[in-house]
Amino acid sequence: MAAGQTADRSILIVGGGLSGSLFALRAIENPQTRVTLIERGGALGRGVAYGACDHEHLLNVPVFRMELGLSPSFETWMRENRPQELNTDDGELKDSFVTRRSFGDYVEEIVERAVAEGRLRRVRGVVTEIGRNGEAYALLQDGRVLRGTHVVLATGNLPPKTPKIADDGALDSPVFIPDPWDVFKDRLPASDATVLLIGTGLTMVDVALRLSRSGHRGPIVALSRHGLLPNRHVHGGAWRNAFDGARLPPRAAFRLLRREAREAAAQGVPWQRVIDAARPSLAGVWISWSLDERRRFLRHCRTIWDVRRHRMAKAVAVQIDRLTDTGALQVKAGRIAKLSRSGAGACVEILPRGKRETVGIEVGAVINCTGPRSSFDDLNEPAFTRLKERGLLVPDELGLGVKTFGCAAVDRYGIPSDWLFAMGPLTRPEWWEITAVPEISAQSHYLAKNLGPASQNTLLRDFVDLGSGI
Repeated sequence: MAAGQTADRSILIVGGGLSGSLFALRAIENPQTRVTLIERGGALGRGVAYGACDHEHLLNVPVFRMELGLSPSFETWMRENRPQELNTDDGELKDSFVTRRSFGDYVEEIVERAVAEGRLRRVRGVVTEIGRNGEAYALLQDGRVLRGTHVVLATGNLPPKTPKIADDGALDSPVFIPDPWDVFKDRLPASDATVLLIGTGLTMVDVALRLSRSGHRGPIVALSRHGLLPNRHVHGGAWRNAFDGARLPPRAAFRLLRREAREAAAQGVPWQRVIDAARPSLAGVWISWSLDERRRFLRHCRTIWDVRRHRMAKAVAVQIDRLTDTGALQVKAGRIAKLSRSGAGACVEILPRGKRETVGIEVGAVINCTGPRSSFDDLNEPAFTRLKERGLLVPDELGLGVKTFGCAAVDRYGIPSDWLFAMGPLTRPEWWEITAVPEISAQSHYLAKNLGPASQNTLLRDFVDLGSGI
C-alpha cells in the first residue's frame, strides 16, 4: 500500500473554508481515514469569498466552472434550490453567474451532512501551536490538544495587509477600514461623504457595489498604481492552448499570448478564450521560471495579467460601467503620498501616475481593497510564528506565501515534510494560480491521494486535466 494510502491516517486540517472543507471531503472518501476539520468561525466551507458577501455579490465565473465533482453537482443543486438565479440570455444555467452566497450554501450543506453522518469531525477553535512529538498535534487556544498523523494548513485568504503610508495616526483611527469585509453601515461615514478605496481589482468592485446598494450617495474614488479595472467575461468561441507544454520566459510568454489573441480576434474568437485555454499550463510555466524571472513578472506584468485573468461577470461589469459613467465611481492611477486626520475624516494626498505634484482630497473613510494578504514573513499568527521559529515553515522570497514542494511544507534546510502540508493560497509560491475553484479542487484531489512523499509532476498532470474554460 502506497504511503499516501495508509489505512490509519488521522488528518488535522487547520482552516474550514473552501480549501480545507474540500480537502476534507476528498480525504473521507477513504473510510479508514479520520479527519478533523478545525475552524475558528461558525460556518464551514465558505471562507472569506463565500461567507463575507451579501446576497447580490456574484461569482466571477459561471456555474460550470464551479463544479467540484461532488454529489449533487452544483448545477443540480442550483436547479433544485435557486432556479431564480438563472440569468443568461441562452437560458443555460451552467453559463449563469449566480451569487457567491449560493455557492457557499451549497458547499456548507455538503460538509455539514458529512459532519452529521459522523464521517467528519468538526472542531471550533483557534490553533496556537502546531508540531510533532511522536504524533503530529495542534494546540488550541482553550487548551485542547488534537493529535493525528498529518497536519494540513488550509487557512485560505487572509485579510489585506495594511499598506505602508505616511500618516499621523489615521491608519489606526476609525477612518481607515483595514478589512474590506468589515464594511457595515455603522462603520461608514455620512452617505454623502467621499470614500477612498485602495485598489481597483475585484475586491474594490465588490465593495463599490456594496456601498452603492447600501444607499451611499457620495463619490467613491478607487486608486491603484495603474488605475486598471478588471476586464469582463465574454461567452462564445474556443481556442487552442498557446503553451501546450512550452516553457517560455515571461517576455516570450506574453508575446505569444498577444500573438494568439490577435489571431483569435481575426477569426472572431474573443481574446478571453486565449487566456482560458492556457490556464491548465500556467502552473508548469510558473514552475519553469527562475526566481529572477518570477520577480520580473510580478514587478512588470502582474497587474496586466490580473485584470485579464480575473474578470467580472457581465452583470457586474454593467453595474460598474453605470457607476463610472455617472461619476459615482472615479478610477484613478497613482499612489497615496500621505494620509492625515481631518475632522471626522481624513485628508489624502494623492500623487497621480506620471505627475510630480500631489492632489489633496477630503474623505470620510479609506477602505483597504488591495486584495488578500499573501506575505507571511511578518504575519503575527501564533501557530505560524512558532512553525517559522522552528524552521518548519518558511516564507518565500517574493512574499506570495510559504515554500512547499508538491504541497509538503519545505523547512529551512530545503527538505519537504512528511507530516506538515499546505494547500490553497498558501502554496502560491509553488503554483501561482491556486486561488480559483478548479485549481483548488485538483489540488485537494491530489493531496487526498498523495499525503506522503511529495511530487510536483503528479499535481501538474491534475492541473493539465482541468481543461480550458473560464
